[in-house]
Amino acid sequence: MIYENGKKATFNTHKRHLTLEKPRVFATPAVENSHNSFRPTNILGGSVSIHFSKWTLISGFFGLSCTAFSAPAAESIRTVHKLTPATSASTLMEAAESIGSTLKPITFGLSHDQMLRLKKITDGRVDFSNLYSIDSADKNALASLTKASTYIGSIYPNVPPPVVIGDPALDNEWWIARINAKPAWNLASGRGVVIADCDAGYYTEESDIAGNLLLDDRYDTADEDEPLNIRDGNFISHGTSVVAIMSGVLDGLGTSGIAYNSKVVPLQNFNYASELDDLGKEEATAKCILKALEHSDVKIIVLENQTSNGSSETFEGTRAAVKLALEAGVTIVSAGGNANVELLQEQQNDTGSIIVGALSQTGSRASFSNYGSRVSIAAFGENLRTLYGPNGAMGSFGGTSGATPQVVGAVALM
Repeated sequence: MIYENGKKATFNTHKRHLTLEKPRVFATPAVENSHNSFRPTNILGGSVSIHFSKWTLISGFFGLSCTAFSAPAAESIRTVHKLTPATSASTLMEAAESIGSTLKPITFGLSHDQMLRLKKITDGRVDFSNLYSIDSADKNALASLTKASTYIGSIYPNVPPPVVIGDPALDNEWWIARINAKPAWNLASGRGVVIADCDAGYYTEESDIAGNLLLDDRYDTADEDEPLNIRDGNFISHGTSVVAIMSGVLDGLGTSGIAYNSKVVPLQNFNYASELDDLGKEEATAKCILKALEHSDVKIIVLENQTSNGSSETFEGTRAAVKLALEAGVTIVSAGGNANVELLQEQQNDTGSIIVGALSQTGSRASFSNYGSRVSIAAFGENLRTLYGPNGAMGSFGGTSGATPQVVGAVALM
């Protein structure tokens, strides 16, 4: 328990009154194996077959013919800095101006007082303060800033969601059978579980998901002009497919969600469209977690986002938001990313969240999937035929984007 001045600490984020207690962590010790091989141990006795190894395998999730993600070569780069006691904001501003750029504060929609309050009641474990970004397309100019004492990392601002599109000919939900979901439905359906999905957009009118979307709580954390419009941007189908896999209505049509009676707060963390996005992707993703925490009934938060070198948690601000959610007793499930890299930053800064890798349809590690000891669980990430939209259109979905909602569905059944 966390105490402040001898009393149990709480924090009020609008609708949610947080009592910060010990984080719930859905994890298990990893079996020391190569990331290319798996030594399974069944832990759920057959209702849902979940296995653990160097990754934790959820046997029977995801399918799709996949291609690896690569970072956009000509994209501008954003360096992220955290002020030290020996460095002032004016000094960092001068450094930005020297390369023809500007210094931008990263606030996540929080006031300075809220940042200090959060830092205090978590004994410094959650710290959103003193973060700044500098953008430039000139990598050489930014090189000097990466040597500064304030430098904590670089990100590509507009890396797309961790999805791969494959062969649409596979038209049955084979992963439902492979994970033994139907026997689990005799025990649970997700009823009473509310999930917040931080994603790229939704076709909200689709009958396969509309009944389980809490549209009154919808919000776009990147678009400050139209924050209630979550049906725009360049990846509207992405969130549509994710919701269908984890929470699709069980009506014999379209996609059957694994936790088909769960409800979803649809949050749009980025539009991938410069005319719509007022915040950077990583800041908006961290803000999305904070927005989800405003809803007291949210039990699981999904992060459908990746960076050029890992998951959402390569960004310090997102890690801070994840820590806050975990301390509030909310489970975080995050896509691991599709760059075929080891999650070293996540390993060095382990928050205790669930990070999801992807499997091929045969059960081996998908070639594109990020890997390493920080990947706590994996599910099928290729040949998933699911709702795509609009107008009921079906498509083939996958990547760690496809694996993640399978894990979320399994968690929601527990």
